[in-house]
Amino acid sequence: MVSTKKWALASAVAAAIALPATALATTAGYFQLGYSTISDGMAGASAALPQDSMIQATNPAGIAFVGSRLDLGVAGFWPFRGYAAGGMYGHTYPKPGSYGSSTNFFLIPHIGYSQKLSRNNYVGVAMYGNGGMSTNYHAGPFYSGQTGVNLTQMFLQLTYARRFLRHDAVGLSLIYAYQRFSADGLNNFEGFSASSNNMTGNGVATSDGVGVKVGGQFRVFPGLNVGIAFSPRMTMSKFSKYSGLFANQGRMDIPANGVVGLAFQPTNRQVIAFDFQRIFYGDVPAIGDPTTITGAPGAPNLVSGPFGSTNGSGFGWQDIDVYKIGYQYRATRNTTWRVGFAYNNQPIQQNQLLLNILAPGVIQRHVTAGVTVRTARHQDVSVAAMYGLPQALYGNAPGAFGGAPIKIEMHEYQLEANWGWKF
Repeated sequence: MVSTKKWALASAVAAAIALPATALATTAGYFQLGYSTISDGMAGASAALPQDSMIQATNPAGIAFVGSRLDLGVAGFWPFRGYAAGGMYGHTYPKPGSYGSSTNFFLIPHIGYSQKLSRNNYVGVAMYGNGGMSTNYHAGPFYSGQTGVNLTQMFLQLTYARRFLRHDAVGLSLIYAYQRFSADGLNNFEGFSASSNNMTGNGVATSDGVGVKVGGQFRVFPGLNVGIAFSPRMTMSKFSKYSGLFANQGRMDIPANGVVGLAFQPTNRQVIAFDFQRIFYGDVPAIGDPTTITGAPGAPNLVSGPFGSTNGSGFGWQDIDVYKIGYQYRATRNTTWRVGFAYNNQPIQQNQLLLNILAPGVIQRHVTAGVTVRTARHQDVSVAAMYGLPQALYGNAPGAFGGAPIKIEMHEYQLEANWGWKF
């Protein structure tokens, strides 16, 4: 059995390193609601409810309660996003009409492994994607041909957790993050950039960085647990090829985020879980700084903070709060059902729609459902489905671009499966 465990751990680590990052669109802003099939069935409400090795992506302390386990999963993700604009063709931005982004299917893999070292000590490793701002408009909204951006993020997480009472534990994770980014069709914004040669059309750029996540899980009283976790802002290396687009000469850091969760078990068969999450988009200039354009395209020095400059223009996203609630019911010894709902406030400001045609992360409500079936004594298969309810946001382009009315909109679907093996 020891050799089997060593083989499984080595396989999980190798797969986590080798599996490529996948281009995604948006869920809670551009963070995922949950990072495993089981938690996704409950809309991500899992900070105080560890059930698989992927819990470390939400709360590192959770691996102290799942034992030795391997999880392999993948999700199919279908985001549908687009924009509509009024105005006069050739005289206003964006291009008038209604347009949808192509490339509406993505695969999102995840791999998790946890290992009990002793009675109170546990380690884990996980690989997962976060999100991204992926769009591709064949009818270029800015009159520059095919237009879009593609941001992908992959995380490799190493975790240690210690259980110091039967129902209490703390955990710490070291996280390596890797990003890829490309942008096309932004040529008509070069006059508003501090480095116009590094604004658009420069192929794929990469960036990486290291961060941490800390967490704890505690028993309040029998039947009620609380979980808490926090990851500070992760400083990433610069996208040098796009130093004229992202603020601070191409730096696209990963926002700080924290979560507090409750798990209440009214009966032996039922669990109600609630998570409150805060994502600090506004603290990252490339994401949170607003774009303020006060003159005509091509005129110099008419942007309050040119693209690419120190604390320069960004996408104008605000910090958001995410509320997740999930219900779990163990129908039989081998079958457990789940449902969930999540709501977040709007990250995009109404006066920031022009650039956010490229990143229309406007969805605020998600409904989910899932099931786990034990297929063997130590194995289970889980399936989850998610629907991001249609959401639209209305505003106007800056006066320098004609002040045309703009609507950006999105809805999405996700279907996910996971195989788990408990040693």
